[in-house]
Amino acid sequence: MNKKGVSWVIIAVVIIVVVVIGGVAYWVLTSPGTGEPEPTPTPTPSNTIETATSLGFKVDAYNEAYAFTAKNLGTSEIMLRTDETDAQGMAFVYLLDQAEETAWASIAGEWMDVSDEFDAYWSGDYSTLIGYTAFDSYMTELATNWSGTGDYDYTSGEDAIHIYDIIINPEPADSMFEHG
Repeated sequence: MNKKGVSWVIIAVVIIVVVVIGGVAYWVLTSPGTGEPEPTPTPTPSNTIETATSLGFKVDAYNEAYAFTAKNLGTSEIMLRTDETDAQGMAFVYLLDQAEETAWASIAGEWMDVSDEFDAYWSGDYSTLIGYTAFDSYMTELATNWSGTGDYDYTSGEDAIHIYDIIINPEPADSMFEHG
């Protein structure tokens, strides 16, 4: 064979070897390690307390029972309904509208406009049991410590708190937030 023919063969062999080595190197670098399973990505929950736009739950605390329902969470137009049954079995309903700054209370079935005390019900003196302050503290407790399923129990000082019937993103009717 002449020298020209041999050199073309050597060049072709070198090119083939380089391409094969490059392909193998690419495959090794881009494929998962042998024996190590590829980790399954943890799904990002889209239906959590943190992302809820509405929320409903019941609470047994301080020898009383409460049912909280809120909508428009994450806005400045939150509507909150609190149904309370006190230790003596008396039933109360409180309706708070953040956008309108209105508050209504039903005591023994009689509705009263208590909007002049909206701040007290929303975040003041009355709010720690029935208003937004109470709702927000329970919501924060759930967001921080609840597993995402079932009931949730914790203590606050010496008081046992039981939160149950937790529903993320219910679709409460507007009528739930209307008095009368």
